[in-house]
Amino acid sequence: MSYDLVNVIVPVALFLVLFYLVYRYGTQEVLVEKGGDIRTVRKFILTPQLVAGSIVAIVVALAFLSVKVVPQGNAGVKFNSLFKTYSIVHEGTVFIMPIFESVYLYDLRVREVTVSPTKKRKGEGTVWGTSKDGITVGVEATMWYKLVPENLMKVHRNFGPDYEEKFIRPSFIGAIKYIISKYTAEELVSFSQYGVEYDLKEYIRNKIEPMGFLFIDAVIRDIKLSPDYEKALEERRIAEQEALKMKYAIKQESLKVEKMMVEAKGKAQALSVIGEVIRRNPKILTYMYIDKLGKKIKVLVTDQKSILNVDKMEK
Repeated sequence: MSYDLVNVIVPVALFLVLFYLVYRYGTQEVLVEKGGDIRTVRKFILTPQLVAGSIVAIVVALAFLSVKVVPQGNAGVKFNSLFKTYSIVHEGTVFIMPIFESVYLYDLRVREVTVSPTKKRKGEGTVWGTSKDGITVGVEATMWYKLVPENLMKVHRNFGPDYEEKFIRPSFIGAIKYIISKYTAEELVSFSQYGVEYDLKEYIRNKIEPMGFLFIDAVIRDIKLSPDYEKALEERRIAEQEALKMKYAIKQESLKVEKMMVEAKGKAQALSVIGEVIRRNPKILTYMYIDKLGKKIKVLVTDQKSILNVDKMEK
């Protein structure tokens, strides 16, 4: 059981004891006549037992109400409503004036704020914003910060104990949306991460430190695009791959055509040379014809007027 709970229960119990003492020792039954009837009523009577018990109960209750324990790793702001003054109290036992003084506790350890579907609070999850090029982008991130004892009164006056919900979390979410708006979706997703995180850290630091908080660090856990844009991006990737395949196929066909043109040009040049040789020496056709004949053919009838002896021509 925490000390704060004990600090409430004990005074309440003591006041119940005081009420019992008043009833048990401070009243007694007496007979009274009213309207011709005799009735029994209880009347208050101040007795030594009642006085002593009441004094003890009141002293013990005030003792409990005047003591406040500040847990380890915490500090407190003590406010005196009588003189309207504030003071800082540190971990340990603190004495206060019951009724007129109150102590508000603040955790001085490093605190974490995370925006993520796995740590959703009050309907919050991934922070969505609009990028520089108009695309919806979601960011999951975590930041760490802490309170500085010398700034506790400033934080208490400006925000109170629920400063995280009033200021820290909204500032963190606003910083993420601001950073999203500074970059295009491609820059965010392709993770110019260090630039994005650096800008995020500087923005948060400049936002919360003037208000009395100490910024520790921040990291981007994930960056995602809207489902519609993801689908469009995937379709674009597929189209680009198909275009690359088509470009490769066209290039291969172009190389084939180029090869055929080179071969055709070579054949044309060869035929031109052969034609020039034949023009200068028409009989070379006969030689080429005979050269293609089988080895066993010795006589060749060319027309009705001439017979060629292949053996003699070869000799």
